[in-house]
Parts: sequence; C-alpha cells; structure tokens
Amino acid sequence: MSTTWLLVANRTRARVLEVRSEGEQPIERAAFVNPAGRAHERDLDSDAAGRFYGKGEREQAHSATASESLGEHETDLFVIDLREFLDHARSEQRFERLWLIAAPALLGKLRNAFSKPLRQRVELEIDKDLTTDTPAEILRRALDAREAKRERSERASEQS
Repeated sequence: MSTTWLLVANRTRARVLEVRSEGEQPIERAAFVNPAGRAHERDLDSDAAGRFYGKGEREQAHSATASESLGEHETDLFVIDLREFLDHARSEQRFERLWLIAAPALLGKLRNAFSKPLRQRVELEIDKDLTTDTPAEILRRALDAREAKRERSERASEQS
C-alpha cells in the first residue's frame, strides 16, 4: 500500500491522517478548525440587510438579501483552505491516494472545489461525519467501506 491520506471533515473540523500500509496505525498529519462553521447566522452578521430603492421609487425601500448565508460563505472558505493544503501536498508528492470521509454536504463542496489533478488522486469517498472517531476506528471503517465498494463492483461486473 503506497502512502494514502484520509481527509476526515465536517464544516467545523478537519483532520488529515496518513497510512503507509494496511497493518499500520494512521498518523495524524494535520488538523484544521473552522469555528465560524458552528456559529449561528446572527453571531456572524451584526448588520441588517442592505436596502435599495427601485427606479422612480422615493418612499418604498426594499431590503437586499444575500444569495449565500455567511455560514455557507465561511464553510466555502474552509473548503478552499483544505483544497489548497491538499493541492500543495499533492504537488510535493506527499501522498499517492486520497480518501475523503466527510459529512454529506461538505463532501459535495469538496468535490466541486478540487482541481482535476487532486480529483484523480481520490480513490474512496465516504459520506459520513467521523471527525470525532479515533484514527484507528476511522481507518477500520474506511477499509470496510472500500471492501464493500469492491464487492459491489465485482457483483456488477458478474451480472453484466
């Protein structure tokens, strides 16, 4: 087994684990925290929505609503930080394979943010939040998911 990195993330926390062989215990290589991902919208934004007047209107103002909440914006910035870290490590050839283990909503954001060379390194995706599990438990669940994926693909190829 060549060097595999496991990105285990949710919108407030991310951990990068490294595994060099299947029998080896994972080593935590990096940890990221996004406290704004846990904050309530009212805690992030202290001002009221902006106001504007339509053409020819002097008396009636309308409130402007943002197309994206501040919480979503903070999560997007967190995803960009993760992508830049992983892209830099990929360019330094610190890992050959990447396994993504993330909460479902964040997994989609990660997929969309990754560059093509980084996406090519992704071997496994698990849509679960395992950020509070121990590294050994995370690896066990990832290996189980990889085996289940392998069995499904074998059954599908037998049926065709």
